[in-house]
Amino acid sequence: MTRNVKRFLAGSLLSLTPSIAFAGQVELDFPDFLSQRGEYVSVREGAVQIPARKGPSVESVGPAVEDFFVLNQTGVDLTLGIQILTGTLNGIWNTHPVPTGTYGGFQVAAPAPTPMVVQQYYYTVDPANPAGAKTCVWRVEVSDVGGSCSAQVFFGTYGGATCTVDAAQSVIDPVTCQTQIVTNMQ
Repeated sequence: MTRNVKRFLAGSLLSLTPSIAFAGQVELDFPDFLSQRGEYVSVREGAVQIPARKGPSVESVGPAVEDFFVLNQTGVDLTLGIQILTGTLNGIWNTHPVPTGTYGGFQVAAPAPTPMVVQQYYYTVDPANPAGAKTCVWRVEVSDVGGSCSAQVFFGTYGGATCTVDAAQSVIDPVTCQTQIVTNMQ
């Protein structure tokens, strides 16, 4: 699994470049962008299992609202980019771009995870050149295994950004799949 996650992150992080420049092979449904690049790119990556919400739920696994928040600690405004959207975008929270020192984010009405729902997005300080500036890429996978929902967040960075998942504020309801992901970017 770790080998596949590394392949995903390496490919997805470099997918921020314009799609016109792509001509590489596709592996696991992600284009191979690393072979396209001639310069050195520093990529850091990680994965976090989201904790389950405590308490009773009255609904069953089905379509659910997913909230994605970011705390901007970069010193400059952040711009959102959505790469994979599964479901319907309900809207963007707060002002956009996200001012420094504040939370921003967006909400998705996601379908029932059969077997998985994926959202992939990034925040960057330079929307004209995300691969060349501080950028955080997050991929959220919500899955239903035997009637219980779980979520994992995979993340990677560009340009010296520090990208983290706030596991204390992030949560998934194991019965309804309702998800809240809170991230930080420095």
